[in-house]
Amino acid sequence: MRLPPRVDRCRVLVVAGLCALFVWVGVAPACADAPSSAGDISVAQTLGERELTVVLRRVTSVPGPLQVEIVTHAGSPEGRLALTVTPTGATTTGADAASVGVPADRSELELAGAPGAYTTALHMNRVGPWELSIDDGVRVARIPFVVPAQVSTPPERLVYGGFLVAGLSLPIAAVVALRARRTGWALIPAAGVVAGVAVAVTAALLSASLPLPPQPGEQLDPSVGNVSDPYALNKPLTSDFSRPPVILTVASAPLTAGSPGELDLVLTDSATGGLVDDLLVHDSALMHLLTVSPSGRLSHLHPIRTGPGRYQVRIASPEAGRNALSVELVRRGGGVQMVRAATGFLVQGGAPTAAATPVGLGADRMVTAAQVGGEPVTLRTTTAPIAGAPVTLTAGFGDANDLQPWLGMVGHMITAGPVPEGASDIAAAVHDSPIWGHAHSMGPAAMPGMPGHGAHEHGGTDADAQDGHGTDPGTKDHDEHGPRRGTDDQPGMDHGSGVHDHDDGDGRGGAGSADDGNSHHGVHSRTDVTDQPGRGRVSDAVDGYAGAGRDGGMNAEGRGDSGVPGPPGTDHGMHDHQGSATESGAGKEHGGDTAASGRGEMLMPPVNGDSAPDETVAAYGPDVSFTYTFPTEGQYRLWIQVERNYRILTVPLVLEVGAAPGGQR
Repeated sequence: MRLPPRVDRCRVLVVAGLCALFVWVGVAPACADAPSSAGDISVAQTLGERELTVVLRRVTSVPGPLQVEIVTHAGSPEGRLALTVTPTGATTTGADAASVGVPADRSELELAGAPGAYTTALHMNRVGPWELSIDDGVRVARIPFVVPAQVSTPPERLVYGGFLVAGLSLPIAAVVALRARRTGWALIPAAGVVAGVAVAVTAALLSASLPLPPQPGEQLDPSVGNVSDPYALNKPLTSDFSRPPVILTVASAPLTAGSPGELDLVLTDSATGGLVDDLLVHDSALMHLLTVSPSGRLSHLHPIRTGPGRYQVRIASPEAGRNALSVELVRRGGGVQMVRAATGFLVQGGAPTAAATPVGLGADRMVTAAQVGGEPVTLRTTTAPIAGAPVTLTAGFGDANDLQPWLGMVGHMITAGPVPEGASDIAAAVHDSPIWGHAHSMGPAAMPGMPGHGAHEHGGTDADAQDGHGTDPGTKDHDEHGPRRGTDDQPGMDHGSGVHDHDDGDGRGGAGSADDGNSHHGVHSRTDVTDQPGRGRVSDAVDGYAGAGRDGGMNAEGRGDSGVPGPPGTDHGMHDHQGSATESGAGKEHGGDTAASGRGEMLMPPVNGDSAPDETVAAYGPDVSFTYTFPTEGQYRLWIQVERNYRILTVPLVLEVGAAPGGQR
């Protein structure tokens, strides 16, 4: 029996509505990419005699809890820390205005003598800028942070609005088609269905290519207003993000040799002279302080913020004489800066300590061994160091994959030079050296479909050129990179980890982590290694980060000397922070000894709001590699730093860099 025409029309409209529903289910998630998504924040702090890592876990809802983890290191004394959170920033509503500057919650943590992670929770009652205070009874560290809002993007609102219009128009069209004498009237609500679906689908498809607004806390000074409504129209253009370098001043009185003392630092704006209070967390710290003593001892510390533009750090055992000092920081809108203190800092009393003689490498010695903290270390270069040519330096720490990420990286290399041969005052030689660089190694490993190694070059305050572009298919320029985090999260990692040029310091580029497009971030597989009070045990494997022999993209074939699964080929993901008026290039493929041994695991940068593994993950190494271009011949002082068993190991090294053939650079 043939159905009436009105019933046929009703059936057609119902089918159209179901199709619209299926389209909504398929494309709606593509538009939920709000700017509020962010990962955990790690901030290193040298609080008195304690070297701490403060981890602020992401706040998922407001009101809600803020999970705070304090990670202590070997040698950290017992004691109690008082944690307080206080809302800051401008607000217009009466209730919120009254709460600014008033502590919202307080908690205490009892630290034991054993290193590890200690956790507490603090209640957050609003979005916007906050300050976490950590009080050890003598001094207070103040860490600014931002609690993001769960904001719907304009494309997201268009998607939901379009389907809402389509959903409302569909029953209206059905009713009109069944009851109206003229069936043509049903075309009006049916057109609403079509228009709503078209708007929703178009918004969903275009959402990935639409730029995000300036981000409060990263590009804008955060306030309650711009955090809760980042899409307001009163935002400056991207070209307006520009702030001048800072001036670093040592404000404290001279220290006394052999006696612990506080070093006070002041940051001022070079254009206005005002105090600088817009530093961002960069490589897990607000400020990285590097000091070199007259005997050549390096200290890598992280001063606490005591107030706007004012920082303080405790020097445990200063050496007599004038010590060299520099800081590495990121200013909001000002990029990465490496600033030297023009005066260094003076330590009075006592006799100067004789300069130590560290192990050396050069053209006639490409492999050597050393002892650091009672542990054997092997040092080697892939080629003879030549001025103007990139050289890969690898440090091997035993045979086990048990290194921990420190400051978000597997290893650090500080380099200064050239320095005069036979110099008795290393601090003075380093202070006067034209080059003071800071390189990061992210691990000697490659993944299928990732032919290149990723390198960042962060230009220092007096950098002439930051070339650093490689020749492999993974090379990308930051200006051409699309997504806000500068990551390349593509199936099969076809473009490698990519080389990003970050002269403006805005980007956070690096390797995307993918298993044919499937991310495994945040899934920790824990194996007992070391007890951690209040946390559990250190993990020796993390799916998607270390992933040895797992499906996270690491190659499980071919075992190195230690029997640890390692991939064929060596591609290095590293950052090169150069604070000198020189060229530096890193980005060429290289094989070398590490490629043959396969002794390493790659530390993947976080992608799409995921969080990087913290110091409780002992799954990396034992080889740590760095690629660096020394622009001139001469003798360079190097210090390599890694973390194992919550101890920071520092390997001093002298590298002899030969002249380029024919005198060319």
